[in-house]
Amino acid sequence: MKRNYKITSYILLGVTAMLSLSSCLKDSGYIDFSKNEPLVEFPLEANSGQFQSAAFDISSTPSTLQVAVNVASPAPLTSALDVTVSVDQATLDAYNSANSTNYLVLPSADYALPAKVTVPANQRLGILNITIYTDKIDPSGSFALPLKITDASGKKISNYNTLIYSVGVKNKYDGVYTVTGTMNDVVNPALTSNYPRTVDLVTTGANTNAYFDEGLSGFAHAILNGGTLSSYGQFAPVFTFDSNNKVTAVVNKYGQPSGNNRSARLDITGINAVSGTPGTSGSVIKVKYVMVQGTDRTFFDETFTYKSAR
Repeated sequence: MKRNYKITSYILLGVTAMLSLSSCLKDSGYIDFSKNEPLVEFPLEANSGQFQSAAFDISSTPSTLQVAVNVASPAPLTSALDVTVSVDQATLDAYNSANSTNYLVLPSADYALPAKVTVPANQRLGILNITIYTDKIDPSGSFALPLKITDASGKKISNYNTLIYSVGVKNKYDGVYTVTGTMNDVVNPALTSNYPRTVDLVTTGANTNAYFDEGLSGFAHAILNGGTLSSYGQFAPVFTFDSNNKVTAVVNKYGQPSGNNRSARLDITGINAVSGTPGTSGSVIKVKYVMVQGTDRTFFDETFTYKSAR
């Protein structure tokens, strides 16, 4: 069966033209939106940032990466608009330089990019369907697809004109888990655990998975603050597994350290391993790790019990 990978952030059909335009220009002060010319943009970049992740199951049947292109204007255009989206090496080079990463452009044999995407008349969104040949992607590689709007049939292109997708196949640890355990914040004991949680382990690499809390709808770790649901800002663990199904490292998805000086490390006193067959019913991951903020601050001892595919 053909699989489509959709980014839900761009399915925002109820967003008004005024809000769309306000997201497109990084200006200050009053704007009379009725006098603005149409702008062509990636709405996902405007809403969620330039860098995105896309992971696919390995299959001989191609998958589809769907990318929305938006025309931000006081009213939808009355005629169809063709937009050209290209793979742009310079965009990826700039990202790698700014973030000390080493992504490579996804090999051309691993995908097929249409020459154009059409925004239909009287609509705001056009969907670019990129074919991904998942069985050709090297799961050990660190690949990205840097996209740039390069032509908009004479319409002005927004400054939200680039997207970078890290593209990889889903690894065997990817899935939905029930997480139980304990935590101890030695700096602020009023912050306590909130287990059980439903958590997705989202593939970020051939053998790495990030912690996505479904209840919080984000990469975050839930806590209770005086009994009220909260989370640690800019903190979500990313686990590294080895070929023997052992957890060998834990880092913070938001940086080592993040903007608020939080990082993560593995606690080597833990079991830090998978029991059972990864990605199947009954498999369990037991791991201990620490949130570091200047010094070791919060100690986690967690059990991830596999529920289903993501």
